[in-house]
Amino acid sequence: MSVIVSVDPGREKCGIAVVDSSGTVLKRKVVTTISVIDNLLELTEKYSADKILIGSGTNSKTIKKRIIESIPNIPIDIVDETHSTEIARKLYFKEYPPKGIFKIIPIGLQIPPVPYDDFAAVVLAKKYLNLSII
Repeated sequence: MSVIVSVDPGREKCGIAVVDSSGTVLKRKVVTTISVIDNLLELTEKYSADKILIGSGTNSKTIKKRIIESIPNIPIDIVDETHSTEIARKLYFKEYPPKGIFKIIPIGLQIPPVPYDDFAAVVLAKKYLNLSII
């Protein structure tokens, strides 16, 4: 079974997800952009990753260049990020359903109380694998 590490790049923070070829999420986290390479080095080694995916949006070119310099032995692919943030929000609320009074507010009007860039990285991985996301 192959393993990919997916990155949703940003200026201040990045979402990272480790996903196997069946779509099982092995790890996800949000890290600072400054620490993304250290985290990728750790995760690609720990999970014996076969590929790194990078979202095509903000800061992707810079992150890709840094990855090539630091982790040259793992292939990199760029994944189209279109609508990944909106889908990630839905995925977040599927895993952490609203409680209390927030149950009556439509999900489309809510914003997660924490950064959810890691869910965007999951979306990118599942999109790349042509798997159902939600």
